[in-house]
Amino acid sequence: MLYNTTKNFIATVLLTLAMFFYGCSFAPKQVGPKPTQQWAYAPDSIVIHPLSRIRVTETEHATIIVHISLHDGDGFACRGVGILNVKATTPSGEFLGEEVINLQDAEINRQHFDQVTRTYRIKFDAISKDTKRAQVQASFKGIGDGLLKSNASTLVNHSQDD
Repeated sequence: MLYNTTKNFIATVLLTLAMFFYGCSFAPKQVGPKPTQQWAYAPDSIVIHPLSRIRVTETEHATIIVHISLHDGDGFACRGVGILNVKATTPSGEFLGEEVINLQDAEINRQHFDQVTRTYRIKFDAISKDTKRAQVQASFKGIGDGLLKSNASTLVNHSQDD
């Protein structure tokens, strides 16, 4: 009887440990704080957020709205202190606009940061309604850090017939 109880206890412990290690093996990779002159969780990557779009209004123009997400070493959205540069072109390379934003200025940083989406929101106004696609790319240069560049992202004007 004691043998069966011990055997069941060992089996239960081994099963619990197996479940614990199996669950921990699929956790997202977190690299921890990035050493920087500013703070531990400085931006480590930059991406064009899926909320980015071309918005057509009742006027003769469209607006490109770009949401930029900065991520720290653990992959969490964060704010940055530095220079944010966002460019918009057509897929053929025609220039649509460029914004250079000094995020070192606390008020400008707050104006562009959307607290709900945890992204920086940049608008390009007075774009032709006929623009079917726009390609956007962003870069960020933090104080004392290297240049971070996003991949180019293509936005589609869904009000156009394709």
